[in-house]
Amino acid sequence: MGSVPQLHFASIDAAVSQFRAAIEATGLTPPEIVADGVLRRFDADDEKKGKKSAWYILYGEGVPAGAFGNWKTGHSEKWCGKSDQALTPTERTDHLAKIARAKQEAEATQLQLQAEAAAKCVRIFGSALDATDDNPYCVRKGIKPYGLKEFKDKRTLLVPMRDSHGALRSLQFIDADGAKRFKSNGRVQGSYYSFGGRPKDTVLVCEGFATGASLHAATGHPIAVAFHAGNLEAVARAIRAKLPHVRIIICADNDRFNASGNVGVDHATDAARAVSGWLAVPQFVSDDGAPTDFNDLAQREGNAALVTAVMQASYLGTEKGEVARPTPPARRADDRAAAQDNVRRVKIRCGASIRPQAITWLWPGWLPAGKLTILAGAAGTGKTTLALALAAVITAGGRWPDGTVSKSKGNVLIWSSEDVADDTLVPRLIASGADLARCHFIEGIAQNGESVPFDPSQDIVELHRAAEAMGGVSLLLIDPIVSAVAGDMHRANDVRRSLQAVVDFAEAHNCAVVGITHFAKGGAGKAPQDRVIGSQAFGALARMVLVTAKEEDGSRRVLARAKSNIAADDGGVAYSIEASTLDGGIETTHAIWDGVIEGTAREILGEVEIDDNSDVDTRDELKRMLTDTLKDAGGTMPTKALQAEVRDAGHSWDVAKRLKKEMGIESVKLSMGGPWVWRLPQAGQVPTPEGSTKSVEECTQKNVLPSVNLLPSALPSTVLDAGAASASDAPAVTSEVI
Repeated sequence: MGSVPQLHFASIDAAVSQFRAAIEATGLTPPEIVADGVLRRFDADDEKKGKKSAWYILYGEGVPAGAFGNWKTGHSEKWCGKSDQALTPTERTDHLAKIARAKQEAEATQLQLQAEAAAKCVRIFGSALDATDDNPYCVRKGIKPYGLKEFKDKRTLLVPMRDSHGALRSLQFIDADGAKRFKSNGRVQGSYYSFGGRPKDTVLVCEGFATGASLHAATGHPIAVAFHAGNLEAVARAIRAKLPHVRIIICADNDRFNASGNVGVDHATDAARAVSGWLAVPQFVSDDGAPTDFNDLAQREGNAALVTAVMQASYLGTEKGEVARPTPPARRADDRAAAQDNVRRVKIRCGASIRPQAITWLWPGWLPAGKLTILAGAAGTGKTTLALALAAVITAGGRWPDGTVSKSKGNVLIWSSEDVADDTLVPRLIASGADLARCHFIEGIAQNGESVPFDPSQDIVELHRAAEAMGGVSLLLIDPIVSAVAGDMHRANDVRRSLQAVVDFAEAHNCAVVGITHFAKGGAGKAPQDRVIGSQAFGALARMVLVTAKEEDGSRRVLARAKSNIAADDGGVAYSIEASTLDGGIETTHAIWDGVIEGTAREILGEVEIDDNSDVDTRDELKRMLTDTLKDAGGTMPTKALQAEVRDAGHSWDVAKRLKKEMGIESVKLSMGGPWVWRLPQAGQVPTPEGSTKSVEECTQKNVLPSVNLLPSALPSTVLDAGAASASDAPAVTSEVI
């Protein structure tokens, strides 16, 4: 309740006179005032006789005190016959008790009246007929009734007003001429009418039904009608509480002709800020006729103008005066331009009208800006360390794993529920050469003066403001991405609905989003994208899916492109994870790039993984087959050719790789430009479990792009044997990495 100036009165008559003056100053005209502490109701000046939305209560004993208000407008004030400074402690205690009783009685009476009104509304709405397209008001406004009902005699529209739980609280009546009124004593504040389906990613909140109907016809987005500007914030807050992940766009009435100010835009701005939402304001080519809302815009300029206005909505932060730049990726203007209110048609867009746009790449062909990328792999492949190595390139520049040069530097935003920044993430970034000034970590959400855990499934919307405050973000790293899913990660609808907010964040800020996840168990040999744990929607929604794998008995790891909708989807990079010691004796790890790899993701992963399900082969038969095939080929055969022979014979290549080590077969390159080959052991050579050749980690200097030229000392002893040709005449031999 507000308060009005108070004076001390020598008589109760003077107190009553001043109390009446205070009430009349708010535009209400009370009848005879009785100072008996009983709440009394009376008609407001702008309502029909008998509605009695206005009220007062006045206590005459002691220091006169009371309260008054108007339930229709929600306005109320408290009043005292003595200034607060002049009250004695005893009088102040008595005054506060009176005001508390007045407030309690007013609220109890209001709740009772609201309950009675709600019951009447249920009966009225239940007995009314479904509104039809030929309703006079709908025809005049060029809209559909979208679930409303009507009185068939006068064709008055009935708009249900429900609370956030769906309970009918009141009704709005709209006559054919557009006159509107609410059910007497019905609850308005916080009540709204929603239609257009349950929001998946976006909901539009507006004042009037006609405005909402026009917006839905143009954009296809679900609508919440708040009925008046003062109710926009309450409705927006109710929706945010129910649907924390959706984008809320407040569609204002542009009341620029109002002498008292642009009430529609002012209230809409407050509502958008309160829920970290967007603000859309209609702009008109001509002011003839004083147009104000989106229904006016639709009737004057068509649906395309509405879509454009919604697309150009401004994102508002929660701090007063703070306006961020990202705009919601709503439907494209020409995507809805062809839609007409009363026509259902196929939307067609001419290719000549489309301006091609190039994909922006951070790592060309691998890490797209403005898109979601999934990084998946089995446990132990170093996915987080790998992702931090990529983040280091973004923050400090340098070279990407395939040797291409990073063209720009940017900020990185990291959220991890699995690793701590202080002792794990930051040391790894330092070892990777990152610029820590550009690395930022999400630690929680500030709420009501306290810090609560950050929940990617609910708090993505808050990141918009944080990203703007940082001056922009080039990479958002979410580890694991399943934490951004509100619901069941195995259900496609839950995954798509939740990750849409992440996808929208990427597009709004033109930043890459990398979500880390695991492979499902027992998937070796299957299509890599299908091995991503959870619903297939993870891989379907991402524009790029990167996968990792590790040799079972070695340190070699591989990164491959399993899916790409926007670039080549083959090729890979070899890498390893090495230990490092930072200043102060801090132990950590970092990724080392070991060169590019050719082949599909399935082939690349198949070279390092062993399919444990492939155990049906007869080992002796496969051994004989390998020996005979290699002998027939002169002792050596290209790896891919031999792999084809093994599989054509019905054997498992994974088993063949295990037998290779037992049999002492070598994996080598006979020339720098030649293929990898398998070679039978030389005469007199003793087979070892690991074979006789060195690994590429021993033969090359580990760098961003390691050199593959070998020194003579790196050659197998069989080549340097005194009985063989000299080292200078011997062919270059390197170890195949499998």
